[in-house]
Amino acid sequence: MTSIEPPWPSDERARLARLKSYGVLDTPPEAAFDRLARLGARHFGVPIVMVNLVDETRQWCKAGYGLDTMVLERRLSFCAHTILDDAALVVRDTREDKRFADHELVAGPPHLRFYAGAPLIAPDGLRIGTYSLLDHQPHPEFSAEDERDLEEFARLAMHEMESQAAHRAAQAAEALLRDKNALLESLLESVTDPIFAKDRDRHFTLVNSATARLFGLTREEVVGLTDEDLFPPEEAVRLDDLCGRVIATGREETVEEELPFPTEEGTRVLMISVMPLRDAWGKAIGVVGVARDITARKRAEEALRSSEARFRTLVDNTPLLMWINRSDGTPEYYNVELCSYTGQDVESMSTWKTIHPDDRQGFIALRTRSIVAGTPYQSNVRIRRADGAWRWHQCRVVPVREKGAIVSWIGTAVDIHEIRRAQQAAEEADRSKGRFLAAASHDLRQPMQSILLFAGALAPHVTGEAGLRALDRLQQGLDTLKDLLDSLLDVSRLDAGVVAPQIEEFPVTDLLVPLSAAYAPLAEAKGLDWRVVPCTGTVRSDRVLLGRMLRNLVDNAIRYTDRGRVMVDCRPQGTRLCVEVHDTGLGIPPDQRERIFEEFHQIGNPERDRDQGLGLGLAIVRRLSRLLDHPVDLVSRPERGSIFSVSVPLVRQDAPHPPATTPRTVRADAMTATGGGRLAVVVEDDAIVLMGLAAMLGEWGFEVLSAGSTGEALERLRTGGRRPDIVLADYRLRQGRVGTEAILRVRDLFGADVPGLIVTGEIGPEPQRDAARHGIGLMHKPVTPRLLEAALARHLGAIGPA
Repeated sequence: MTSIEPPWPSDERARLARLKSYGVLDTPPEAAFDRLARLGARHFGVPIVMVNLVDETRQWCKAGYGLDTMVLERRLSFCAHTILDDAALVVRDTREDKRFADHELVAGPPHLRFYAGAPLIAPDGLRIGTYSLLDHQPHPEFSAEDERDLEEFARLAMHEMESQAAHRAAQAAEALLRDKNALLESLLESVTDPIFAKDRDRHFTLVNSATARLFGLTREEVVGLTDEDLFPPEEAVRLDDLCGRVIATGREETVEEELPFPTEEGTRVLMISVMPLRDAWGKAIGVVGVARDITARKRAEEALRSSEARFRTLVDNTPLLMWINRSDGTPEYYNVELCSYTGQDVESMSTWKTIHPDDRQGFIALRTRSIVAGTPYQSNVRIRRADGAWRWHQCRVVPVREKGAIVSWIGTAVDIHEIRRAQQAAEEADRSKGRFLAAASHDLRQPMQSILLFAGALAPHVTGEAGLRALDRLQQGLDTLKDLLDSLLDVSRLDAGVVAPQIEEFPVTDLLVPLSAAYAPLAEAKGLDWRVVPCTGTVRSDRVLLGRMLRNLVDNAIRYTDRGRVMVDCRPQGTRLCVEVHDTGLGIPPDQRERIFEEFHQIGNPERDRDQGLGLGLAIVRRLSRLLDHPVDLVSRPERGSIFSVSVPLVRQDAPHPPATTPRTVRADAMTATGGGRLAVVVEDDAIVLMGLAAMLGEWGFEVLSAGSTGEALERLRTGGRRPDIVLADYRLRQGRVGTEAILRVRDLFGADVPGLIVTGEIGPEPQRDAARHGIGLMHKPVTPRLLEAALARHLGAIGPA
């Protein structure tokens, strides 16, 4: 370990940068430096001479004589002390110098007793290394003259390093110049436009091949010529004057010149840009120019001008209202017919006053968006005629493109006033029809309900085979009439636009569990394998309308499947959930897959057999699909079956959980049991329906408490004191009351476990949500006795003695 470790120079960062700029570190030995080391050994009579360079961590020897060590740690370096000063460092006896007395190389091998070193000083004064003398013996006789000679040797070593660096820089500059010349040559030859340079006397000093080809010469043949040698006098003078002006003014000029050439190029139109060529002091010593052949463009422009003239003549003589806007949408031209129709000139029409105020902002906004997007647009607006009348017009505006870029917009306006008025009348008539049917829904369902109930109540009183057969035909006809009424009213309400979706998030199992319970008996009755695959996931939809879509699909599948199975499954697809209804029915031929969604269209039922349905179920599915934006897809193979799927927005995929236990399906024979004296409360404000329900329930063995209002039912229950077994109520009661209120009031009296069933002619979302919120059953009128009996069985279990 050294006694005193060498400090770092104050300019260390700059010193290291200068050292590395020479690029000499870690390079092979060189004869010039080796000769300097040998010459120094002979001159100073020492056994060891080294040319050293000092970097961040080491002393590296570029040339050495008498010592094999080429690299030494900087902390052990004598030279690290030498580079601290411009003067030579002389240690005549290292044992007598406190900095080196205990140095590892002094106390141990190679036992150095003498060191003299002069710094290698770069032209900017930075010390990058040393020229050093070493010996195993002290040199007390080393004189001041020897020190000056040592510094001279250091300057020689530094001069050699500078010379080599300059040589390498020159070689690099020459290589760079060659590369630039090669690049310039490559650029000149790759450019298809003519490029040239001229001196002050307007002689060509450089041309590319594109320039030479215009004259049918080689590049070498053109160099040295002037414009007078290549062009007729008049053109030569114009070109010579152009170059003279650029040299005199020092400003670039661009001109268009029509010039004759001796080759097959013939006369060409060139756009020539000429700029001054300057020396290192900024003096103009010539010009450099680039020419662009614009002959085709000039001819195209001329053709375009002719075409535009013909086009405007055509536009001015067309009976359509037409206009042309520039690429940014600003008005450019209005045809004669438009100006005559509106009685306005170009300036006044630019203020948009010819468009009705109620239509103006919407049209301008549409126009602005379309111009930004570069897409056509159209809109129906009212335009004021010259006599002041506002008339509806269909305006269409399309972009005109050249090479992909929009250069203008062409607009037309067609008078559709009479057509629109007729269309509005037809649409209003259609809406009125739909509103009438939708509003009449409740009034149509009420008498139908009473007919169904009285027909069911009549059964025990009809005897004889002929009477029972006639009653059975009557009930079949009523069932068909009920299905037709339900479907027609649903279609009318959807077409009338009175159905407003109530979008919410809910688990899909909220639909699948009731679906499974409702259709399992129907599938079982046909001998079909019925399965609803457990599904987790929360969807975003209208639970009522989505449920109607699935019920229609399942009903269709069961109706047209005679053997095999019907299955409901779910399949996540990214952000959507596909609810699928599989069947093994007769399948759907490819040419029928669009028509089956039309009203009253059925496959294989030309006789319109009502036992095969009415052909409205899928028509309702398609309308609901559009209303909810739930795409419906179909995959089918004739004689193999079909898969209908409904794509619903998926909010999240919930964690799987054990499937809920489905109550045992109540079999048909259980549904025919009697009420066994159970008490049924009926709240209905329609007297005929009330009597029909009471009669039907009475035939089934129920004791019936009939009431026309909630208050009447509660008063009679308080008087009788008996707890009812079930409450049946219409939804819409008099004085703005609803059936759910009646059921909840009864529950307040007798306990929350009293079953409730809403039987309503209103098919809007409100009763369905109200019933679901309070755990109340819901049926839509008209209800057949069979469906009513099944609903009672589900709410009370197999109906038997109380």
